[in-house]
Amino acid sequence: MTDERTFVLAYPCHCTYASVGEIVSKFEKLNFKITEMGCIHVNEAFAQVHVDAVGLDPENDMLPYGNLVYYLASNPVVAMIVEGEGVISKVCALISDKQHPFWATKGIETVYASSTYEEAEKDISRWFDSVDLEKKMEQSKKVVYVLPDKVHGPLGQVEERLKKDRLIQLQPDLKGDFYMDKMCVFLINPLAFKERCVGEILGAIENNCCIKGIKLVRKKDCPSELWTSGSLPSDRGVAVVGYLVESVLNITAVDPIAKDINYMDRVFNIGSKYVQQSEMGKKVLEHATNFFKSGFSVWARPGSFSLGGCMFEASIVGLVDPE
Repeated sequence: MTDERTFVLAYPCHCTYASVGEIVSKFEKLNFKITEMGCIHVNEAFAQVHVDAVGLDPENDMLPYGNLVYYLASNPVVAMIVEGEGVISKVCALISDKQHPFWATKGIETVYASSTYEEAEKDISRWFDSVDLEKKMEQSKKVVYVLPDKVHGPLGQVEERLKKDRLIQLQPDLKGDFYMDKMCVFLINPLAFKERCVGEILGAIENNCCIKGIKLVRKKDCPSELWTSGSLPSDRGVAVVGYLVESVLNITAVDPIAKDINYMDRVFNIGSKYVQQSEMGKKVLEHATNFFKSGFSVWARPGSFSLGGCMFEASIVGLVDPE
């Protein structure tokens, strides 16, 4: 049997309860290869397209919002392309046990996976669609894209929402309103893929901070001024933007290949051969946009005081209404 690929979508609860790393670890143990991954906050229009396309029942009183469309749009989801021998049937079997406490909450599946080859290709095309990114950003009427040297989209609409939030004192620079001084960028290196500990490292990171972005990256995405030449990914890496990173995450081990991972007991001693960490707040927007080309993305929810997105996006597709 030859390798095949499938699409996997982790629902918002896995981002909320910091269990994305556990999902990755389970795939690593099955010798599956993750070839694309992104943390995306979709709007309701895109969530509706997904639900309709895969034939899911949108109404379910057991979900937090009683509706799958609203639930998928409530918080970020993580979309993945997973490859391996028999991956479609094996992943479906893995997540189909609704009694398993990890894959299900109150009997409800918390991970979606394509059930056939044809369905997988359609799902992959939908969630990892190639778009003219620069054109989409310049023409955006619903989403604000904050880049190091410019801002695209309906900035006035977002600023009006911010002004109505009494907890936020509006800053002259929009970047200051989203606390980028409290963010940093992590880069999980290829050695972690080779030793199949990407999930463990990702779990350690997400359990010690709030995730504002996850994306699988290649060598071409890594700027030499940020990462030393000897640490650039030769194949794959994972870029992660963390917010409110706790001091326990100190990736400056004297031994660059040290690896003590136990995030439940708050032990995080991983050498720089496995993962690197940028300085907190120092040029975080510039560093992050090397990996997340659409920048820091946010949109104002119609009829609401809240803002959507508010994170670095792995893909532009989940933040624009389908044409």
